[in-house]
Amino acid sequence: MQKTLFWIAALLGVSTALQSPHNLAKRFNSQKKSAANPEIFKRASSNHGTKLHSNNKTAQFEVDGTGIPDVNFDIGESYAGTLSISDNSTDENQLFFWFFPSSNVNASDEIVIWLNGGPGCSSMLGLLQENGPFLWQPGTYRPYANPYSWVNLTNMVRVDQPIGTGFSPYAKGAPKKLKNEVDIALDFMGFWKNFMETFDLVGRKVYFTGESYAGQYIPYMAYEMLMANNTDYYNVKGIQINDPSINEDQVMTTAPAVGFVNNLAPIFGLNQSTIDWLNEANDRCGYTEFMEKSLVYPPTGKLPNAPPLNDENCNTWAWAVDAAIRINPCFNVYHITDFCPYLWDVFGFPSLGWGPRTDVQKAIHAPPTNYVSCGDNNLGIDFDGDSIPSALGPLPHVIEMTNNVLIGAGQYDFLLLTNGTLVTIQNMTWNGAQGFQTKPSDNFYVPYHPGLQQIINDIQNQPIPGPVVTDFAGAGYLGITHSERGLTFAEVYHSGHEIPEYIPGAAFRMLEFLLGRISSLTEVSDYSTQSGVYTGPGNYSSNPY
Repeated sequence: MQKTLFWIAALLGVSTALQSPHNLAKRFNSQKKSAANPEIFKRASSNHGTKLHSNNKTAQFEVDGTGIPDVNFDIGESYAGTLSISDNSTDENQLFFWFFPSSNVNASDEIVIWLNGGPGCSSMLGLLQENGPFLWQPGTYRPYANPYSWVNLTNMVRVDQPIGTGFSPYAKGAPKKLKNEVDIALDFMGFWKNFMETFDLVGRKVYFTGESYAGQYIPYMAYEMLMANNTDYYNVKGIQINDPSINEDQVMTTAPAVGFVNNLAPIFGLNQSTIDWLNEANDRCGYTEFMEKSLVYPPTGKLPNAPPLNDENCNTWAWAVDAAIRINPCFNVYHITDFCPYLWDVFGFPSLGWGPRTDVQKAIHAPPTNYVSCGDNNLGIDFDGDSIPSALGPLPHVIEMTNNVLIGAGQYDFLLLTNGTLVTIQNMTWNGAQGFQTKPSDNFYVPYHPGLQQIINDIQNQPIPGPVVTDFAGAGYLGITHSERGLTFAEVYHSGHEIPEYIPGAAFRMLEFLLGRISSLTEVSDYSTQSGVYTGPGNYSSNPY
């Protein structure tokens, strides 16, 4: 019972001190600013009636929503396949996509792109384990309908890119060499023009979303599209990059590593001698001083360069990981609260050899590629080319041209750390000033939902949880946020590297903000009209509150 109460308290974003069920419910109701309208929790936008994009041009891409292997429900209207990266429709260099139209009335003039990172990670990871209409997440043995599917809010397309990633084929005889991110962006633009024409989307507003190495891909793509000055195909209105790779490793990972360990010491569980040793190395290598000078609001001038990463003498991040693994062999840099045993995962992530069955490939019109979920061995791309980190190149310009850039950070991500992202922002100049002038400290609010009330009812009325409901997720104040001059930052509490997977309600709220459905991430309000979170047919026919 104590463990249950501890978990509930953490989920509600309140004190983890043990409370009686009565007091916990009372506190829940006092913090709940507005009750969710049950109409909002109907499935707003997975199309099961009239199809929005079915015609002669799209017939070859149409996916049977009832025919996905192992999925025992209709996933709605969708289209999948490959399109050329050039004007030549027979070009063997192609990108694979899976497009889910939305029937949300507010989405009629927009399209949102999702990209996973890597480099070389398939965006099917994001679809199946983060924000798609159906999920097959680690620890689950069958797919289930996602109550926080992004298609409930807008039109979504996930793309495997660059060529050689996931299901995206490249010319076998003479593989195309991509030297840098500009080459990758130009290829994507060729594909995107073909996609927009195929599905009659010309003229729509375009938004990019993604995570990890997509923090490098997306600013370059958005910048090249904006510079093309062609709103028929490239009308970019904003980007959202979560736990993004936007700077050098020593800034994003190594310099903030020991401070991260100090702040979350109870989770790491390292002995004091190890912590002392890490801090001594941090001081000796100059990372302590660098972080102290960098995290200043407002910045006092251009920041010094981070000390160079010396693998032999100053790789404090790697040493911390090694020490953590000796205590917890299942330590996960993507989400540091994970523990043994590993959850079973259909992807086997991070896998280098898993490939979907042929019946799955057939159902989604995927070419017979040598699929891996993550791995750059097939890409044929020189990632040591002349592309500088996006924060030092196109990202500030994208902020200035859109005034709508959102950067998310998972609190428990030990791969690309929150303070590394903030240091990068503080050394970046956009819209006439350097960095944030004020330290991020505003509360990031996520609406409450019926699943939380079900938990409260279970605690009050019986000793163990009752019927399973599908919309469990955190709510209330779930992080900190700050906006200045067109850039918004949000740290999401308890999330790992993949925010939509770990804290789906927060990720859904962030997308609402990107699309202009809400005015800020501090806004205390319900999910916006026609932005419903699906709980399954008949789960909530009346207001649970």
